[in-house]
Amino acid sequence: MATETTAGTDADDDDEFADPADAHLADALERVAHGAVVSIPGILLERGLMLAFTAVLTNGFSAAAYGVFVLARRIQTLFRSLALGFRAGLSRFLPNADAQAERNLVATFGSLLVVGVAAAFGVGLFLAAPALSAATGRGARFAEFLRVFAVGLPASVWLWTASELLRGLEEVTALNVALRVGFPAAQLLVGVAGLLSGNLLAVAAGVWAVAGIVGTAAVVWLARERGLRPRLRGVDARRLHRRYVRYTMPLFLGSIATSVQRLGFYPLIAVFLTDVAGGVFAVGVLVGMLVRLPLMGVNQLMPPVAAALHDDDQRAALKRLYHATSRLVLVGVTALAVPVVVYRTTVMAAFGPAFVDYAPLLPLFVLAQFFACAAGSVGILLMMTDHQRALLVVNGTLTAALIVTAVPLTAAFGLPGLVGGYLLMLSLNNGLEVAALYRLEGLQPLTPAHTKPLVAGVPLAAVALAAKALVGGVPGVVAGTALGLAAYAAALSWLGFDRVERRLLGTLAARYARRSP
Repeated sequence: MATETTAGTDADDDDEFADPADAHLADALERVAHGAVVSIPGILLERGLMLAFTAVLTNGFSAAAYGVFVLARRIQTLFRSLALGFRAGLSRFLPNADAQAERNLVATFGSLLVVGVAAAFGVGLFLAAPALSAATGRGARFAEFLRVFAVGLPASVWLWTASELLRGLEEVTALNVALRVGFPAAQLLVGVAGLLSGNLLAVAAGVWAVAGIVGTAAVVWLARERGLRPRLRGVDARRLHRRYVRYTMPLFLGSIATSVQRLGFYPLIAVFLTDVAGGVFAVGVLVGMLVRLPLMGVNQLMPPVAAALHDDDQRAALKRLYHATSRLVLVGVTALAVPVVVYRTTVMAAFGPAFVDYAPLLPLFVLAQFFACAAGSVGILLMMTDHQRALLVVNGTLTAALIVTAVPLTAAFGLPGLVGGYLLMLSLNNGLEVAALYRLEGLQPLTPAHTKPLVAGVPLAAVALAAKALVGGVPGVVAGTALGLAAYAAALSWLGFDRVERRLLGTLAARYARRSP
């Protein structure tokens, strides 16, 4: 195996790959860039449509009514997240399937497993809805929303299962059309129709209906373009089924922990806080997730790339890929985080006057996502290097710690305490995963170059604050963000990028240029 060299001391020749690790890295970066060219604009559009959908509901209905809607939907999402613990096997095994028959076996078995578990959870949630409503004191309206979302749980899971099939088969364009454009656009139309009719319950039913339609359309497309067919029997079918279950069972068990970490806050809101608090928390998480966009873009193609490098025992190339992508993620995360924090009041005002009073909490949501992204694709690397049991241990430990801290924080301090628990959870989760990846694979994300975006963020913040003080209002937001990002880019250019980062950025630019008219 080739000896690993640091990113800053690699040779400057981008065309010759004397080091075998360099050749493997170039191929990996090309594949990441291929996905990023399509995925990054798709994710940006998706997030914009989701923000528009949320703004339609928060401005069209009362904050309390939206809070009931979103609490019920997030409880459905909690069960969806549990069921989707079985889907990771699709992106793990489909890229390396030897033949069409094997792909059909993996796709069929994995899809039936995920949707079957979701159906069982949906039945349980439907039956438990009245008891949950009574226990939280939310009333009959809450139970109605819970039951509507319970009925739609298999359809919602079906969409995400179809997206995992597309990702596993590396159909990046179709993935983005379905998941990043088709569903959020249809959801926005459902929200507008619900606003015009004044019926928020109809919006709840419409959301899962369009999820099922888009998911079915994606699978039909795969059947036509890739020859995907239902298949449960065949040569080595039992072996494949057992392998799939062995791989995904620890991930499913681990998803209990991760689901509680990310979505367990909503049951706490239902028990301890108001409907308005539920709406505020959901909006804060949604806005905070904007900071996560760079990591989400890179993650679209990281699973098959990381799995291929791991299977080929290309550890040096995997290490360089991790360093390059984690640094570039931090560049993007910093650029997004600073303006959101500086202009937090204006951002929250976009969701209605009831949310403005909670603007001081927004930096905590942003900081939580900043810490969650600082180490790059650490969770995916643990999964793709077959350390799903380590993930289970990490997440189980963190969930126990979260239960011990989040409940008393929420009971004592209300919504600020809950948000503090959210920040603590994401920070600890990222730190423990980094420690586990380093212990098991010798991979860690940090290099001296990771300080560059932090240093460049200082002039970005200074310009944004100056525009806020001197101009104010929406013009100040526009001017401060534009000029601040220009100062950020200039500072990064002065600090410099290393060869691996330039190669990835150059490959992206070249692909965008080839796709331009």
